[in-house]
Amino acid sequence: MSRPATTTTPEVCLLVEGTYPYVAGGVSTWVHQIITALPDLSFSVFFIGSEKSPTAKYKYQLPANVTRVDEIYLHDPITAPPRRQARGEDAAAVHQAIRQLLSHAPDDPAAAGALDDLSTKVACLARRVSFDNFWRATGTWQLIQEIYHQYAEGGSFLDFYWSLRSLVEPVWRLMSSVLQVPPARVYHSLCTGYAGFVGGLAARHHNATFLLSEHGIYVRERIADLQKARWIHDPPILRPGLLQRPTLLRRVWIAFFELLGRFAYQSARRITTLFVRNAGFQIELGAPPDKLEIIPNGVHPPDFDQLRATRNALIAQNPEREVVGFLGRVVSIKDVKTLLRAARLTVDQRPAAQFLIAGPLDEEPAYAAACQELSRNLGLENHVQFLGPQQRDDLLPAIDIMLLTSFSEGLPFVILEAFAAAIPCVSTDVGSCRELIEGRANEQPPLGPAGLVAPVGKAELIASALIRLLRDRPLATRMGEAGRTRATAHYARDGVVQRYRELYCGEGVIGKELLVNGY
Repeated sequence: MSRPATTTTPEVCLLVEGTYPYVAGGVSTWVHQIITALPDLSFSVFFIGSEKSPTAKYKYQLPANVTRVDEIYLHDPITAPPRRQARGEDAAAVHQAIRQLLSHAPDDPAAAGALDDLSTKVACLARRVSFDNFWRATGTWQLIQEIYHQYAEGGSFLDFYWSLRSLVEPVWRLMSSVLQVPPARVYHSLCTGYAGFVGGLAARHHNATFLLSEHGIYVRERIADLQKARWIHDPPILRPGLLQRPTLLRRVWIAFFELLGRFAYQSARRITTLFVRNAGFQIELGAPPDKLEIIPNGVHPPDFDQLRATRNALIAQNPEREVVGFLGRVVSIKDVKTLLRAARLTVDQRPAAQFLIAGPLDEEPAYAAACQELSRNLGLENHVQFLGPQQRDDLLPAIDIMLLTSFSEGLPFVILEAFAAAIPCVSTDVGSCRELIEGRANEQPPLGPAGLVAPVGKAELIASALIRLLRDRPLATRMGEAGRTRATAHYARDGVVQRYRELYCGEGVIGKELLVNGY
């Protein structure tokens, strides 16, 4: 499935975690857009996944300027024959590097250097010694006990032991794979975490430039996941409280991802993000402000001219239609269940309203099945259609409002594409959605709202926004045109692509106006 490696050294190596080319939308859309828009540059893709699925398929046709795709899976079983035992001095060097790393707090700038030193030693050792052989070494057992007594004494040693192993083993794989990352002039990671860690290490190994872009804030997302993760065993809470602090094992994992984030921020020559609020989060997590620049996602409105004409013709044929669209994956983070509850409330007031849910159902099949069951239970069989994956150009002419009910977003392409088609949007107040719909505080000239914003999870307020636009087509039309103008003026794809071309080609100091003028 992977494109075979060539002897050509790519100019840019993109490091992705669980996205392109196996997952459509979001970050993957951005990756495909940048590669396609820069055909004169050669790219490789280094994909980091959890476990290899035998049914996984590319969701994109790889452009001709992608020279190779390499993959590593953090939790696949190791099938290679066991290698020899670790020599005492080799393992001792790794043990000492771990102790040195643990002597620094995660927010200590020296921790990134200690992590780099540790990775160098592990990379050398891992070429000759399997992780199991290292883990069973006498010195490793002694180190595990030291760490337990220093950080976790009083808790279950068994839980601590297995949690520590599950944390360390994938990192060992990453460290041992650094020498396999293909040479490139620029390494560009699309998140911190594992991809940012490998990107920073590979850039140092190959004496290359490391760039970091975040669409969402990886550390914040992982913290949210870890707070509710069921695979971490918590001891009984004797005195539950409203402000319960995360338990030890969760704090260990949180500190681990914070450390990886700071390493990526410190290793990067430049850091980009999509909007001002995200930049503030990055600074809080250790990103140097002088490395930061805001580069939003981009869209090319002229590409939507024919689509707009088709949509206008369909509306002229059926001026009474009331169609709400959702374009995205049917997964829990999109909160499709709240969408369905809002649909029920909307249909109660607007019996002609129709909802088209367009997107894959196979990424979280249990959640998708639960959504379909909820739709039936709400009596929406004649009002909601689960269409499965659809082409953008097929869906947009058929809808009057684009709806987004997500728990979390960065700067969603689906809103930009709706804007380019002059379709008003109703969205939850996540990521940059309010900024997109209402405009930035310093927008000149003020263009007015391109839709309505509602709180996360509030089906009644989302429904109220939908009903308002369905009742008032002139208002919806004005908002749709405001979105089209905003996309053209502030989110043009050509400017975004040019900015990344300049970064890849070594343009000079950037980001000086980050917190003054926003963009």
